Amino acid sequence: MQSNFDIVIVGFGPVGQFAANVLNQYNLKIAVIEKSQDIYLKPRANNLDDEIMRRISRFNDFKKFKNKASAPKFIEFNFPNGKNIQRNSVKKTSNGFSPVNMFYQPELETFLYQNIYFSKNIDFYFDNELIDFKKKSKELTLTTSSSDKKTNKIFKTNYLLACDGAESFIRNNLGITQLDLQYNKDWLIIDIELNRGVSLDKVARQICDPDRPMAFLYTSKTKHRFELQLLAGEDPDEMKSKDTISKLLSKWLKPSQYSIERREVCKFKAEKANLWKMGQIFLLGDAAHQIPPYAGQGLSSGIRDVVNLCWKLNLVINHSLNDSMLESYQIERELHLEETIKSSIALGKLIDSLGMAYRKKIPLADAVAPEAREQAFGGSKSNLSKDINPGIYFNSLEHNYAGKLLPKFKLKNKLDKEVDLDDLLKGNFAIISDGDIKKYLNEKSIKIFKKLNTSLINIHEYSFKNAEFREIVKSGNIIVRPDLFIYGVTDSENNLNEISNQLFDTLSLN
Repeated sequence: MQSNFDIVIVGFGPVGQFAANVLNQYNLKIAVIEKSQDIYLKPRANNLDDEIMRRISRFNDFKKFKNKASAPKFIEFNFPNGKNIQRNSVKKTSNGFSPVNMFYQPELETFLYQNIYFSKNIDFYFDNELIDFKKKSKELTLTTSSSDKKTNKIFKTNYLLACDGAESFIRNNLGITQLDLQYNKDWLIIDIELNRGVSLDKVARQICDPDRPMAFLYTSKTKHRFELQLLAGEDPDEMKSKDTISKLLSKWLKPSQYSIERREVCKFKAEKANLWKMGQIFLLGDAAHQIPPYAGQGLSSGIRDVVNLCWKLNLVINHSLNDSMLESYQIERELHLEETIKSSIALGKLIDSLGMAYRKKIPLADAVAPEAREQAFGGSKSNLSKDINPGIYFNSLEHNYAGKLLPKFKLKNKLDKEVDLDDLLKGNFAIISDGDIKKYLNEKSIKIFKKLNTSLINIHEYSFKNAEFREIVKSGNIIVRPDLFIYGVTDSENNLNEISNQLFDTLSLN
């Protein structure tokens, strides 16, 4: 059996599932290869940030998942005696969602899978393990084997997305090395379901205990997670035993009040692959990087990889753009990822520092430097630079908007009908102007933008109340990338034709 595809996705966890959903919208021919016999029905990841919830909200039947996800009331840092160090209420951001959104992973996977289950663009191959891949000219040939070793399949594709996890077969087979960012600790993860009539706080709580740092996370309704750091010399198998778990949770619950859904010792590591792209093969998610989970950015970062890469693949495959633009994938994602890892490690160290302050009765101001707290709480999603954004962006010294994500909000058209800004953008390039956009562009630019299915939005045709967006529009005409990040804004030195020409040069369209 041999089949030809535009793109093959290896690994059908949440990152691979999200990639399949995004690529399906571009009508590409896709194969999904997954060595398991079905989607994974155990809890693992349990948090998505506001930006990723905004991305997922673009999929059909999003309400099915939204109604099952929920935000905790507070994010807390406590001492083991219960004293609160810091408490932040959880509010919606400019993306329209809370910065922390807890969920039960089987429900997320079911939603993402069902959303594309009947798609004519995607063929699913469960119980198929990738055992070999080779490149000849610009075509990749993949070989898979069934679990009983009786059936092999051969696939041919132009592009391969490695979403096959931290122990990625593809990454290892390519000989891509990883950079160890010097963080490695074992934690015991316990997912429980409360019995009827039993309740726990609806919070995300980090307990800064010098004897054993731990976290308590509300997941959804009756489901909760405890994370406890293993100490030197502790045996992982013994720590996973029901007796040990019963003792560890005895401060909060009796064994009769809950059932255990998952108990696993996980390594909290900080690593990133030195290459995320080799020819037509791309590493995404855990195959490309591993992030300590203190800031809850593991899965969200993997989905950011997908968001960054897939619109570029669409332009190369469907619009015949030069594939050199795909080099921007690692350029744009890696620096951001490094900041995310640094922030997560800083948060882990902050927890340790607070625990030692508790033990030694040191005032917090003396125990933790302000810059350490700022790095721990501020770096997970921030823009890389106020001046220069590497990759496919127009950078001007007159403004800092290039590389920023557009806020999400509602507008009203002339018929007083409410529309979402994201709906107007339609997942393509967009130009937002305070007048007739065609007056600002020459015929050549208009022709190129038309070929790219660019959305032209005259903001004067709408009313809105978003102050952040109003400030951006006041600066000039805006070119928005398909991933909702601002490519550039016109200014006194650069008109719309000029920044458009730089975009065309970058995309090899001139």
